[in-house]
Amino acid sequence: MTPRLLLLSLPLAGALVAAPQGASADDPTFFVGTSIIETSEAQTECNFNGTAIPCPRYLWFIAVGKLSTPAIAPVTIFMLNQHITFTANSINYDLLVPDGATTFDAATTTATTTFTGANTWSTAVPLGASGNQFFAALAFPVPCPDGLPGSIQPVSWSADFFASKPGATISWTWSAAAYTSFTTAYNSLGVKASDSNQYLPYMNSDHAGTPENYKTFVVGGATGGGGSNYTGSLCSSHSVPDLPVPTQSSTWGEIKIIYR
Repeated sequence: MTPRLLLLSLPLAGALVAAPQGASADDPTFFVGTSIIETSEAQTECNFNGTAIPCPRYLWFIAVGKLSTPAIAPVTIFMLNQHITFTANSINYDLLVPDGATTFDAATTTATTTFTGANTWSTAVPLGASGNQFFAALAFPVPCPDGLPGSIQPVSWSADFFASKPGATISWTWSAAAYTSFTTAYNSLGVKASDSNQYLPYMNSDHAGTPENYKTFVVGGATGGGGSNYTGSLCSSHSVPDLPVPTQSSTWGEIKIIYR
């Protein structure tokens, strides 16, 4: 990929380490100072099943994964510059996914995710929680009047990753399910943050990324068959080793994000 440079000016805001989409100088949620953020790019492809998805349904795209190097926790994994691309009905789609920040921490006793005003999924999961953990998601209203055909292929999800400390390796994957009723008010969905059934608020066997408050509306389509498959079937997993870490000064200045 051709290197690109994103410059942002932000005030000092402690030790967090991302400038999410939509960040501004008066939003101190994320990392600041004169900084260079170099990211690892990853992409994985999947095929939709043969079920057509009519308007006015929704597609619920989720990205999930695992921390392969738990010894470095607590650590936050950042997922940004995300694009879901595919072609359907002779239209090229490029869907932009909100940023994700997932923290793995042995001191965390619940598995939760919230959607912040900075257009970011903020997730905290206990270190050692079984299965996959939630990274990011997008609700996409199926276009009207034609909807989407079945068997769309390939569908590609690309993203850039970095970590809050060195030595982090992750694996990640994604899936998509179809819903007859849904919402883009993300905090109303009740998104489950972990595959594990051991942690509040959702101590059940649902997969990470399940929209608990909308499960009854799932139907077949995308990578899912409906029924109790609330997130769709996962695509092949992709490993991203040794995630880069930003450098930070303690002064006002610019954030430089290099995508490679």
